[in-house]
Formats: sequence, C-alpha cells, structure tokens
Amino acid sequence: MPQTDPEPSRVADASGRTRDHLANERTFLAWIRTSLGLIGLGFVIARMGLLLRQLALVGGNPPAHVPHGSHEFMIAGIVFLVLGTLQSAWAGRLYFRTRRAIDDGRYEPDSVTVTALTTVIVLGGMLLVGLVLWST
Repeated sequence: MPQTDPEPSRVADASGRTRDHLANERTFLAWIRTSLGLIGLGFVIARMGLLLRQLALVGGNPPAHVPHGSHEFMIAGIVFLVLGTLQSAWAGRLYFRTRRAIDDGRYEPDSVTVTALTTVIVLGGMLLVGLVLWST
C-alpha cells in the first residue's frame, strides 16, 4: 500500500507548534542570559565593596575605618546574586508553564513577569547610582 502524505493542515499545525516550542526555548535562554548577567553584576558589585576596603587599608587608613559604601556594595551585590538565581528558577517555571500552554492550545503572554523584571532592574540601577554617588 503506497504511503500518502499527511494532510496539509496537520503538517502546518505541527510546523507551527514546533515553531512555538522553539520560540519558547529561545525565550527561556534569553531569561537565563539575563539571570547570568544579574549574577555577574552582583559578583562585581560585591567585589567592589571588598576593593574599597582593601584600598582603605593600603591607603594607610586605620583598619577600623571603612569607607562609605563598602558594606552597602556587598549587600547590593548579594541582592543581585539572589535575584539572578531566583530569576533562573522563575525562567524554568515559565518555560514549562508555556510549554504546557502551547500543547494545550491556550498560551497567553505573561506581562507580570516582564513588569516585575523591569521594575527590579530599574530599582537596582537607581540603587547602584545612589551607592556610587554616596561612596565618593
């Protein structure tokens, strides 16, 4: 019995579904890159606090003197490290939720996550500007 090609509509549906899943994976990877950026930024900020302390010691300041902002840089760095790590977990959750929604044919974009991430980045940037201005 000769094989017949599947219905064109089935092929188009499968192709569209594949495209949707690949787009979901690209979005997941973009969230992971952003998470890694936040983690890297947190590490650099935390090290900045240590650098300020070391510069104070090398500069002849008494060990009891800690320059403005050194502890605050450490705290801000840790906050960004935690946020980046939490965002990685959130990205995994979003990926699997979106995957199920695509399979069920009920996908809706998630504006809450985008708004939350934008707010965190804007507030974090303002915090860093304040720390840099205060530590000088």
